[in-house]
Amino acid sequence: MNGPTILPLDDEETICAIQDKMGNILGTGSREVCEVLIHIINKQHSEKLAIKSSARTQLSNVRAAIII
Repeated sequence: MNGPTILPLDDEETICAIQDKMGNILGTGSREVCEVLIHIINKQHSEKLAIKSSARTQLSNVRAAIII
């Protein structure tokens, strides 16, 4: 997955920004805060994919039952 990245905003990397794949800044904070936010973003994304996958599986089963 090509998700958000952390960009340092100063030489000491005390302040960082989270940038999405489109180049938009999603937020700023310490490196630790940015790492936690990226973890949350990735977790939400994977949960959405799992829900979509589950819905497709259930839908294909229903179609198969109707065709029979």
